[in-house]
Amino acid sequence: MKKLAGIALSIGLFFAAPFAHAITPSEISDVLEAQGYPVHSISESMLAVNYQGMTVLIAINGADGDVSYLTYLQNGSDNVSEEFLNNYNYSVKFGRAFIDRDGDVVIQMDRNASGGVSLGNVTSDFDVFISLVEKFLNDVSNQVTV
Repeated sequence: MKKLAGIALSIGLFFAAPFAHAITPSEISDVLEAQGYPVHSISESMLAVNYQGMTVLIAINGADGDVSYLTYLQNGSDNVSEEFLNNYNYSVKFGRAFIDRDGDVVIQMDRNASGGVSLGNVTSDFDVFISLVEKFLNDVSNQVTV
């Protein structure tokens, strides 16, 4: 019985090993640069990615290495009501929009990294975040033109 428990523990450790460390900003930078995105280091835990005229900040937080994506849409709050934000936030499942103290719209998405985030998640998470921002901008545009 002890031998079986030891084997099970070894198998569990083998499969947990790839997820044992938090992903680093350097690893994220390498993955996104390989996709053609210009990436700049802001601090030891934050990157800035330029995408079609906007800056996407990527921060690695906490002991598990949770990853947060956010962008500021300056001067975008003029056409955004509380009802609009509530409807947007209700319609998206992976992120949220809010207005910060300076009156800028912020779009944010967090990736809970308990157990680790794989490098394969970085590209798909970035794509999901960009789609959230594009949805927000399209929704604002459609609201104004209607």
